[in-house]
Amino acid sequence: MSDSISQSAFEEMINEIETIKSENPGLSEDEILKLMDNRYPSSLEERGIIDIWNGFTDSEKTLCIRYPIDALIVNTARNIATEQTERKFSYSGLDDWSDAFRHGIWNAEMTILIGREKAELFATAHEDKDVTGNESDGYPKTAHRDMDLHNNEVGRAIGEMNSESSEDEMADIIYQEIYSEETQFIWLHD
Repeated sequence: MSDSISQSAFEEMINEIETIKSENPGLSEDEILKLMDNRYPSSLEERGIIDIWNGFTDSEKTLCIRYPIDALIVNTARNIATEQTERKFSYSGLDDWSDAFRHGIWNAEMTILIGREKAELFATAHEDKDVTGNESDGYPKTAHRDMDLHNNEVGRAIGEMNSESSEDEMADIIYQEIYSEETQFIWLHD
């Protein structure tokens, strides 16, 4: 999970998927995915939908096609997570406390908004990328993925336990959990 994605650009992409589906009801998810990939090849210089579409894993693309309304909500939760992380930490890091927080609040908010099962589908799809080799910090890509998957699960559990919490209250709950001596969150760097 990374920076916020413009909700209006995301809505434009989802509207395009919905139009394709309504105009071509016989197309499979794979056919729609290929059609979108052809419309938005990664070599183009344009900005907007292409950046969003090509930033997704194939699993995320499939979920956007299968659950377009939920994908919009997932993007809202992503933006909440990015904003709250920057409020709490003044930055949004990689594989540190802020990263654990961001994954936790993203999954907590998704759980509240679309339910635990779909939150897990979208969060797991986001981590469905090549994990061969090491990241620039020297840690194996598998360690990064496993950390994110673990923190996603912790966030979903917190979301279920605190389903009536506001965004700010949820941010406080997760922030306190990050700094708790018994925290369930994990990270690779301090």
